[in-house]
Amino acid sequence: MQKPLLRLALLVIILFALTGCGNREAAPAAQRAAPTVTPVQEKVAPAAAEAVGGELALTVEQVASIKTYRMHVEVTSEGKPSVIVEVAHVKTPLAEDDQVTLYQNDKPTTVDVRYIDDVLYLNNGEKWTVISTFNLAELTVVTPAGMAAAAPLLRLVGQEEVSGRTTLHLQGDKNVIPDIQAGSDSLSVKNAEDAQLDLWLDAEERFIVKLRFSLTLEGKTFTTEFLYYDFNAPIVVEVPTNVEEVNAPPTPLPSEILALLGFDFPIPAGSQLSVVARTVHILTPMNVAEARAHLEEAMTAAGFTQVGEPEERAKDEFFYTFQRDARTVTATVFSVVAGKTTIQIGAAK
Repeated sequence: MQKPLLRLALLVIILFALTGCGNREAAPAAQRAAPTVTPVQEKVAPAAAEAVGGELALTVEQVASIKTYRMHVEVTSEGKPSVIVEVAHVKTPLAEDDQVTLYQNDKPTTVDVRYIDDVLYLNNGEKWTVISTFNLAELTVVTPAGMAAAAPLLRLVGQEEVSGRTTLHLQGDKNVIPDIQAGSDSLSVKNAEDAQLDLWLDAEERFIVKLRFSLTLEGKTFTTEFLYYDFNAPIVVEVPTNVEEVNAPPTPLPSEILALLGFDFPIPAGSQLSVVARTVHILTPMNVAEARAHLEEAMTAAGFTQVGEPEERAKDEFFYTFQRDARTVTATVFSVVAGKTTIQIGAAK
């Protein structure tokens, strides 16, 4: 159970190294446009309806009708914030604008990270620099993707309106919360004093709109919360100006990719690798047809079966779903630069 805290401490060190002085204070709340949730009267299910939560839940990434979204992530320890992340995400072409605030001794330090045109940028409040990798999943092992499989084990509490969506509120304690495997890391709540998982699933499309996970260990309570909102709102992520070139951290090694995905995926020669939000991005020197063939062959070799035909979402963009036993992996092949194609693979669920 100490691993998430060690991961967070490591990320703090990395951020301070990247930012130099590490003394940028968080922006005032009014400037951060944090999401608001309007409380409503919950429609409680009858006592007899103690049934489990139904089928597996989906993540917002798996819902084709949602093209953009914002996300608020908050990790707290004993009621005090440890990490706050604000995300603005565009699925196609992939772009993301993140604001990460870390707290040490109740003092906030904030950095901004953008991903656009297959390039990662980081800003410490003074300048933008190009970096090679910044994995938001390092902040917490608990993620919607990791908890989606728990939905059938949870009981239905009732219905609530969250982020403008009618949702089913599901809940369960440590007896039904499954162990989480996130790459080489794992989390089990069986020996905790207490734990609770709440999922709010969109009533129509069954994706996670909100997640709250709390854990009490050695008398201390830790909470992780994800909230998705502003679905399909206009989001523009722009390339920063006045970018300073610096010596970037090393590109993730194939062994790190293996640990994240949970299976081997051969990297085409001449490719550039990056990891963003537990998703591997491989910018290949291939055309779209070659990259698609490489993806299909590699996934078959890893024991996965392709589910249906790939969805052609736009010109030179194809969305795949693969399954192996109880695991589902999604992948996208797309090209925005002539002569280069990105293979984007989500961590195995």
